[in-house]
Amino acid sequence: MQVALSINVRSEAEVRDRVLRAQRIVGVNGMVHMDIHPQSFMGVHMPEAIQTEVHLMVRDWEERLVSWLEAGAFRAIIPADYIHIDSMRRAHDIAVRYGASIMVSFSSAHNLPDLALYATCTAFQVLAVPAGMSGHSFDTRAIEKIKVLRATFPNAILEVDGGMTPIIAARMKEAGANIVVSASCIWNASNPHDTYNTFQRI
Repeated sequence: MQVALSINVRSEAEVRDRVLRAQRIVGVNGMVHMDIHPQSFMGVHMPEAIQTEVHLMVRDWEERLVSWLEAGAFRAIIPADYIHIDSMRRAHDIAVRYGASIMVSFSSAHNLPDLALYATCTAFQVLAVPAGMSGHSFDTRAIEKIKVLRATFPNAILEVDGGMTPIIAARMKEAGANIVVSASCIWNASNPHDTYNTFQRI
């Protein structure tokens, strides 16, 4: 299973410190997931040796998208609550220019919307915790959401973010997820690199 190590801090200085540490944890071609809040900075240059996806948890995501694609993000994740058909097309067109892609994120608080609206999308994220800082418990409703998305979009990339442990990640893989995002479980481990590899072996 693919695992993305989440960097979920507010200041640019903290991010730069976490990025340096993340490189040692995920290794070459490992994946890092950047959580961007309303008070967060704009794009921070990311090392080419790691894959970076950015979760723009902000209403003004259109103003931030290009700066993060220019900083090296290969994928931008945008909350479904903040995107509509026209802006989705614009986001896709911008991402293509940078060789990147767009993923739509569904919140933990709501049921899945009418999925027919997302027929042209190829990647989806399910939040299994409230949007915001790390440390929340896993919401089991995410399992059924992933099952529904997999049945509806057999070839889509499906990611789950929040409350991840290796045991929960295995359940998500069984439900149909391709990727899990982990923050606390890896950062707080006695050996973060080994824990990251444990996720990858699932």
